Amino acid sequence: MLSRTAENLYWLGRYLERAENVARMVDVEYHAEIEAGASSGDTGDTWNALITATGAHALYAEANERAASTGGIAPGDFLVLSIENPNSIRSVVSEARNLARGLREFISREIWSEINGLYLVLSRRNHLEHPEIFDICTTIKRSIETVFGLYDNTVLLEEGREWFRCGAYIERADMTSRILDAKYHILLPEVSDVGGPLDRFQWAAILRSASAWEAFRKTVRGTPTAPRVTELLIHNQRFPRSLIFCLMALLRHYKNATAASPPVMRAPAERAITLLQLDVDGVTTANIVESGLHEFLDDFQKRLIEINTALSESIFRVLPEDV
Repeated sequence: MLSRTAENLYWLGRYLERAENVARMVDVEYHAEIEAGASSGDTGDTWNALITATGAHALYAEANERAASTGGIAPGDFLVLSIENPNSIRSVVSEARNLARGLREFISREIWSEINGLYLVLSRRNHLEHPEIFDICTTIKRSIETVFGLYDNTVLLEEGREWFRCGAYIERADMTSRILDAKYHILLPEVSDVGGPLDRFQWAAILRSASAWEAFRKTVRGTPTAPRVTELLIHNQRFPRSLIFCLMALLRHYKNATAASPPVMRAPAERAITLLQLDVDGVTTANIVESGLHEFLDDFQKRLIEINTALSESIFRVLPEDV
């Protein structure tokens, strides 16, 4: 498989996983507003934390300033539909569609149809009324979950499928870490709030944002607290969105994808993934919380960037004569 094709399949997986994660987080925030009786115009700390988690805080501030004369941009619009936000669902689905168009040989017709259909749904909208957020997020989540299901059931077990999964799992690990970091570092600045109703409510929202509420209830007895939630989202090897699960899956799919590649190509990224997996597995949740959850997650995200760089430099950008 050509390096460019492998890279495009990798990014197709990343973009689709990113869109599904953002849709889930927006949906959770929408329901949190309903439960709290918040107004549709609320742009409080939780929306700001969500925007920060997607890496778009500065962009949102700039876009809001430009749109000040018309009342600014609603956070839901910015996260779901804004073409000014490269990480909005509309933007990343558009990128996924562009990649999928050139990958028709490596994906099924059903996958292309589902991605294209989702793009058309989003491209027709420029604004969401507050009650519409639930419906559009449900459509996005179901569509992308359908794509992942179709990938498992309609695509040959070949190298391209492994690269798609590599992209999905590295993106999932990154988003889970960002969801956790947003709660710990942004939503709860006052020590006096720890253990209180607001604290428990926000940890429950984090679990729902990571599709982890049911898994938490089935594996942990008690209310959501920092140690309990971080244990599930970082160390639980049976939960598909935990950091350790994502790293284990990433390493497995990477080894499958590069089984026929020369060692000089596959070694840098494999080493980076393995070391990060060992480091995450080798530290307890208590030690992480004690030494600083934000610092741990910040380092984790930086090392995911290093893995992405290793993939780019040793696999996706290597010409045949360099091997």
